[in-house]
Amino acid sequence: MKNTSAQLKMEKNRENILSFFNTNAHFYYIKELRQFYNESINKKFIYPSTTFNAFLKFLLNNKIYEDKIIFNFPSKKYTRYFVKTPNLFEAIQSISTKAYFSHYTAVEYHNLTNNLPKTIFINIEKSKPLKEVTKKSLSQEEINKAFYMPPRISKNLTIKGIYTINLLQSKYSNNLGIINTNYHNININITNIERTLIDITVSPYYCGGCYEVLNAYKKAKGRVNIKKMHEILLKLDYIYPHHQAIGFYLEKAGYSEKDLSFFDYNKNLRFFIQRELKEKNRKYSERWNLFYPEFF
Repeated sequence: MKNTSAQLKMEKNRENILSFFNTNAHFYYIKELRQFYNESINKKFIYPSTTFNAFLKFLLNNKIYEDKIIFNFPSKKYTRYFVKTPNLFEAIQSISTKAYFSHYTAVEYHNLTNNLPKTIFINIEKSKPLKEVTKKSLSQEEINKAFYMPPRISKNLTIKGIYTINLLQSKYSNNLGIINTNYHNININITNIERTLIDITVSPYYCGGCYEVLNAYKKAKGRVNIKKMHEILLKLDYIYPHHQAIGFYLEKAGYSEKDLSFFDYNKNLRFFIQRELKEKNRKYSERWNLFYPEFF
């Protein structure tokens, strides 16, 4: 069958084919387009010999979609067909309705940095565990062993223009501390300011390091709800005593004693503000029972 005949067949059934599409859609998944393609064959709107690529070209010519965006992560490939060419954040959010922007991206959104990060962090939570996992006790030896080792940094990356997109997977929290808001003229999900400060404390390497984390705490002063932040931290239920690091950051950033008191408890285990902190390059906070960089 010649392509010209296939094209004529599609044009003849143009209205029937286009009736499959939702005029309110912003984008389509490839599986949706394949479904419409197969349905068009079944209803004899197109020839069985018509290729899927020819079908896509027909849709493009008829303005069903304007731009095809592919995010090719090592873990998974995401293909989206946008009705109108999206900005980068709209395209990234399309990865999942449950995905949310986090870490340095959220720091920039909340105006907690003077930098312009070139890595965009998008996060998808793991599924809810089938049964509740009992939180195990933690020893000083386990902390020492973990924090003398390099951090496990995500390599689930893809490049778009000047930006690196880092797709993270976090522990299940039922999207605790996630807000839906307008950013660059589109709706996105992103961590609120309290959850953002917690996340970058836990993973400073996703925010340019602990010095940049401290800078974010300073810029958040007067805007962050410390009580709310503590409540979120408790619900996240980390095994490591991250409350000690948060208290330390709050103290260094000049927060009040009332704010510090929310995290000034249960400091029996000596903690580290970051991993791979060499003995010769660190100082010790007695109040927070915590090691931190020498020139902090």
